[in-house]
Amino acid sequence: MKINHKIWFILVLAASFAGSCKKQLNVFPTTKEVDGNIITDEKSATTALNGVYYRFADAGVDYNGVPVTQWYSGNEETPSQLSGLFDYSNGGPLLSAHTYDAKTYGIDFKWNYGYALVNAANGFLKNIEPLTKITSSAKTRMIAEAKFLRAYGNSELLLYYGQYDDTTSPYGIILHNEFIQPDNIFLPRSTVGAAYDAILGDLDAAIPDLPGTNTIMAYTNSWAAKLLKARVLINRGLPADYTTVINLTKDIIAHSPFQLETNVRDIFWSKGLTSTEVMLGVQPYPNQTAKWLSYINYDDFGPNDFMKSLFENDPRDEWYIQTVITPYGPYTGLTKYYPGSVDHIAAAPVSEYSYAFRLTEAYLLQAEAIVAAGGDLTDARILLKTVMTHAGFTDLSSVDAAASAEQLQLLIIEEEMKSFAAENGQDWLAVRRLPFATLQGLLPSITDKHLLLLPIPDAEIISNDKIKQNPNY
Repeated sequence: MKINHKIWFILVLAASFAGSCKKQLNVFPTTKEVDGNIITDEKSATTALNGVYYRFADAGVDYNGVPVTQWYSGNEETPSQLSGLFDYSNGGPLLSAHTYDAKTYGIDFKWNYGYALVNAANGFLKNIEPLTKITSSAKTRMIAEAKFLRAYGNSELLLYYGQYDDTTSPYGIILHNEFIQPDNIFLPRSTVGAAYDAILGDLDAAIPDLPGTNTIMAYTNSWAAKLLKARVLINRGLPADYTTVINLTKDIIAHSPFQLETNVRDIFWSKGLTSTEVMLGVQPYPNQTAKWLSYINYDDFGPNDFMKSLFENDPRDEWYIQTVITPYGPYTGLTKYYPGSVDHIAAAPVSEYSYAFRLTEAYLLQAEAIVAAGGDLTDARILLKTVMTHAGFTDLSSVDAAASAEQLQLLIIEEEMKSFAAENGQDWLAVRRLPFATLQGLLPSITDKHLLLLPIPDAEIISNDKIKQNPNY
């Protein structure tokens, strides 16, 4: 759905303060207010915060008016097209061909998602600030959750649309630190450095006030916030950032309550959000089948030849990618989330879960940061081997054979692409961190570095005369 910046704050925030008196996602919005005194006590604050999580999950309704979480659309399908792993099965490559411009279908998905989440968080923070009918501990925690969610939204915007690898660049994002009103909707872009400062400022404020574990795994915690900070820093890529990434991920691995699954397949095929590895996930609505319909029944998006080649001799190949028989004919489909029969397909509840943060990422980011910082390659190999063992590998000779930092970096990045294919966007962010010539060896369709950024959607450029388009678009 394409919504320009001028009107989305009215339409999207009508649903932002959604939820019920219970802190859960499987409810319809209960209010159409977008601002004002809708938070009056702890109960209404919980409802309003649920509305911010509602935006994080990209919840709404499908074409038939059925409530669904649509995280899979913008956070799984979009980045995996960009990373070259996915094609639109019913119309050929779209984003995966890297021929996009400001008017390309889907180019605005991340834009609309990010700003809807940021504005929902801003609205919550504005309205909870004067609240006195709430315990101090609950208010502090809720503010921390909202700041994490705002940081997440801004990080998505910066890493997809901003010149994320140059802190001096003027091509940052539109930093909205207040709830959008008609008099503050149109703002110029910040610098990249200012965007990073805002994101990291929110995370540093949130981490000490977040719980180590929350009520359910669809709500954030301090460990997920630390992992988001590591994710942001490794993409900024300043020399000191690598040391911080190493320290953050060591802390997560050593002290968090999360543990790698013995077999990573169990997360996706049976355990869902009950897995000890899942740090933050997306809870689907009851009886939701939207994700299963997209990946299995309709085969909207699926593995292409590049993805198949990347998984050659990988034990995950036998369950990530299978031939599926449907009423519309056989096809090669993504079955990462589907444990059922491929000959007689039927919806499976576990297929609907999505995963924003898993412990595997901490291992791989640490390995990558060690290599980037010129650290001991043996330590990086151990981390990579650990992840690969849990993915089913028994032959790890390829890791030992990577004698140089460049060779080991490529193996780590490829593992990040495979671990997070169609999951949380880390396949696209990771491949961009390769030297450009190496990246082009994997993705020849990226003919110029400007394609590593998405163009600002055309509707935004038209409506906001204060914003400049990314170079070369």
